Amino acid sequence: MLKRIVILLTVAIIITSSTLVWGKEDEKGLKVGELAPEFTLKDAYDKEYSFKLLLDEEETKITILLMGDRKVREDANKWAKELHKIYGKKKEVVMLMLADLRNLPFFVTEGMVKWGTKREKLPVTILLDWEGKVNQKYKTQKKKTDLFIVGGDGKVLYYQAEKHSDEMFQKVTTKMQDILKE
Repeated sequence: MLKRIVILLTVAIIITSSTLVWGKEDEKGLKVGELAPEFTLKDAYDKEYSFKLLLDEEETKITILLMGDRKVREDANKWAKELHKIYGKKKEVVMLMLADLRNLPFFVTEGMVKWGTKREKLPVTILLDWEGKVNQKYKTQKKKTDLFIVGGDGKVLYYQAEKHSDEMFQKVTTKMQDILKE
């Protein structure tokens, strides 16, 4: 029983401490109109995802990228679940979460992270950025959920670094509707 509690606590630490990224304090995300950096990362099942290939797919019109540090993991999960309710079945929309894992405690193994991610069962794919390089390129913010909407041409159409709220959710969904109408 004690062993099971220790394992569950370890998984909880992994999930909540999977530092999902931040950049320098004075840099705030990519600017609207900037070309989003390309990347290739794997998920917990070792499936490789290439951002360039996603953009090249004929159906992909919009990619939503969710990022944040470990202190906003619950918030990022809330964004993912709420956005998935609306856009999860739309072929023209791809949603991804990018987890910056460079600051994990030394005793946390790759297997533990993958196991915890699989058990979490979020409705969006979580990509594992072991060195944090992709998150650094996107200049994500500390203690905030960074949300990027990237067009099929690879340019940033919208960026915000905010906690989930009804007001912010409405702002994002309104922007998404405008983009999808174009």
